[in-house]
Amino acid sequence: MSSEKRLLLAVGLTLLILIVYPVYLRWITPESIPSRTSAAVQTPNGLGETAGVLAGPGSGLSLPQPPDISELPVREKKFYEFSNSRFDVQFSDRGAVMTKLQVKGWDKNGNGDVDLIHPAPQEAASVQPRSEVHEESTISKAFLVTIPNQGIDFSDLTFSLEALSERTGEVRLAAQEAGRWRLEKKFQFDEKEPVVWFETVAQNLSDRPQLAALEVTSDLNIDSASRRDNYEVQSFTAFPDRLVSVKLDKMAKKTVISEGSVLWQALVRKYFGIFFHPDEPATLSKSEADSKDANVMRGTLRFSAREVAPGETLTRKFLVYAGPQNYAALKSFDRGFERVLSQGFFGVFKLWLLVALRWVHKVTGNYGWSIILITCAVKLLFTPFTHMSFESMRKMQALQPKIKALQEQYKQDQAKLSKETMELYKRHKVNPMGGCLPMLLQIPVFIAFYQVLVQTVELKGAPFLFWIRDLSEPDRLWALPFSLPFLGDGVNVLPILMLLSMVWQQRLTPQAGTPEQQKIMMIMPVVFGFIFYSLPSGLVLYWLVNNVLSIFHQLFIKGKALPHHEEA
Repeated sequence: MSSEKRLLLAVGLTLLILIVYPVYLRWITPESIPSRTSAAVQTPNGLGETAGVLAGPGSGLSLPQPPDISELPVREKKFYEFSNSRFDVQFSDRGAVMTKLQVKGWDKNGNGDVDLIHPAPQEAASVQPRSEVHEESTISKAFLVTIPNQGIDFSDLTFSLEALSERTGEVRLAAQEAGRWRLEKKFQFDEKEPVVWFETVAQNLSDRPQLAALEVTSDLNIDSASRRDNYEVQSFTAFPDRLVSVKLDKMAKKTVISEGSVLWQALVRKYFGIFFHPDEPATLSKSEADSKDANVMRGTLRFSAREVAPGETLTRKFLVYAGPQNYAALKSFDRGFERVLSQGFFGVFKLWLLVALRWVHKVTGNYGWSIILITCAVKLLFTPFTHMSFESMRKMQALQPKIKALQEQYKQDQAKLSKETMELYKRHKVNPMGGCLPMLLQIPVFIAFYQVLVQTVELKGAPFLFWIRDLSEPDRLWALPFSLPFLGDGVNVLPILMLLSMVWQQRLTPQAGTPEQQKIMMIMPVVFGFIFYSLPSGLVLYWLVNNVLSIFHQLFIKGKALPHHEEA
């Protein structure tokens, strides 16, 4: 079971038991996968643009059709390789597409390499020394340029290498298409940041003006970590007034097209992403994947058609950021890239927590201590509501004898029993749902905390104390020689401590409700222990500290005497 499903199960069980189950007891007590489609769906916005238009018959839009390969001569492919302190890159001469993009030293200490675009297995097995060539196939379309309004797809053209300098960071490739167009691609790789300056130049070689609407494609490989943690792999398209996201399962069913003034497009997976920012807005973006289990997610930007005179050129320039989804790094470009970190229903809470976490980390120098301090701050913020909850539960416990007396008196008249019970609550100023309020209020914060801890690249590889070496992973202390169902083969200490803290907290909590409800509440620590066992240790640390603070709060309230009229 993925960590996100475990989280949703925990929240669902809590709400079911605290809210739905009592209502259910009172009520019963006497006395197919859609097929891939190409239908067009349009959503108008305030600017008169259209979002979420799907390619298909009658839409006026079409994906470039591949040439009939049966009529083409078989040619060997060549691969060119480039490397500097930030990148390891491989290009195919067929279409001048990028078949490998490895970002080096992505973390703050200059360590760690990550593949954002990687060759097909057969290519990876036969990579030759730099500037040499080898013969393999590729499925990559990264940095592919097409002219769809003329039906021109440069993917089968053989590009020649015109420049490759590791000293200057420049790579340049060019090809000609049937005497109509000469296409040149220029790449400038930054030495310090994971940034590529990309430029494509299309020159009209014919003797008449041509109308050309360029399309540029980007790829991102979907890694095992994103699949294992059920991370929402998705694309983002930025417009002046909104940010449109498309999840993998949606783009796997149909190519999703968003029209309007497109400022940039991003493809993101867990921790990392590729951001394409053109020098002028595009007119639409496409998001697609072969299937939900696809290894590659693809994005495309199309630009408005321009008339190009004979001998003249049409140029498009791009800033391409390929690296970690680090808030400071994304914000430094001043192009709104950081907006991808605050998407979703809980996005605002997530962004606030992320900013707070980074700020506290500047003081503590350790994300573990930062989590503890922020947990204390959140707990302090919710203290008035928690206090009300504990007091409400104590009052409910004090009223149990009177409630049982009413149940005995009106056991044959459920309507009268409900009325008298509510009158009893009203006289003693008790809210029967008061105990649920703090948990309901904390659910957005908890889910936002979860998203921050599992999605924030700053916590990847961040250690805490002793055996906790990575707050983004379970805190495995030992590996077992066998695997347990639902738990795996590791001994994770923090979930066990969390379970014990929940048992202790439960013993301090006044027990109200029916015996059946009390029995169910008794097994909740075990259920939560299973759910949290494989979650990131940073999240379990947050929950453990929250439990410990709640225990001290309950001990404080337990030491206070109930008012005399409530003990009667």
